[in-house]
Amino acid sequence: MKAVTINISLNPELAEFARSDSEAHAFDSMSEYMRDLIRSRRQEQIKRDAAYLEKAITGAPAGDPSDEEMAAIVKAQHRIRAERKRAGRA
Repeated sequence: MKAVTINISLNPELAEFARSDSEAHAFDSMSEYMRDLIRSRRQEQIKRDAAYLEKAITGAPAGDPSDEEMAAIVKAQHRIRAERKRAGRA
């Protein structure tokens, strides 16, 4: 995959921190340092998303809803949409 260049501007304090931190962790270049930071942030986001989804499905019923449950879901959905539509006109 072809690399894309992104330029960033840092104030002197952040630039010095980035230089010293990248050297302390033996990165060959500032680009490698930034890629590692971005990968780490992406992995943190994936972990947060997975934890959120796991929490969201805790206690959820297993399997598909019955026909009666599905009818109740659709009815509630229509009611909510109608209420939102009326609220938008008010």
